[in-house]
Amino acid sequence: MRRPPEVPPRLKEDARILLSPLVLASASPNRLALLEECGVAVTAAPQDVIEEREGRSPGDIVRHIAGLKMDSYLGSSGFRADVMALSLDTMVSFRARMLGKPRDLDDARDMLTSFSGEVQDVVTGFHIYMPGHGMLSGASLTKVIFEDLSHDEIDAYLSTGEWQGAAGAYRIQKTGWRLVKAFEGSWTNVIGMPLEDIISTVRPFRA
Repeated sequence: MRRPPEVPPRLKEDARILLSPLVLASASPNRLALLEECGVAVTAAPQDVIEEREGRSPGDIVRHIAGLKMDSYLGSSGFRADVMALSLDTMVSFRARMLGKPRDLDDARDMLTSFSGEVQDVVTGFHIYMPGHGMLSGASLTKVIFEDLSHDEIDAYLSTGEWQGAAGAYRIQKTGWRLVKAFEGSWTNVIGMPLEDIISTVRPFRA
């Protein structure tokens, strides 16, 4: 990629109008930052759950985990019945394996080395609590094509520390975009916040 991707102004405006106010049932600072960049009136309510991988497909698995986070929020003392809430889970599907956050530096290096010159699927599941309408859910997929990476390029990226806490060991919205040749689908999904699909799911209930 020649430059880092940006959120189109129209998508930012749609997010600001259709997703405000919002409770984000997630501990991800990157998801929160993206929503704030779009002007969404958002409150973070992180949920600590055991991420059980249940489901027949990658989409089913991440949607199930996002549902666990939403169930945790709905049962918490901080639940606000009058405010829309969003929970998400993102993983990388690569060579028939589901990859989450790296355990340590060596795990991150192994992930990025295996991605070199290859194509992966970034999958995000989401649940949306809509006051007066109940629960909505979905899953989004983006194909990410990696550059051919040298060991020095991988080590240089790992030295930034961006791999920590990131599904697949990279953050496309920071300097991780330099590792990527191209992508097919929503790049905000690679961050873990598929704005286009979330907005299209919410729109019929916010008109």
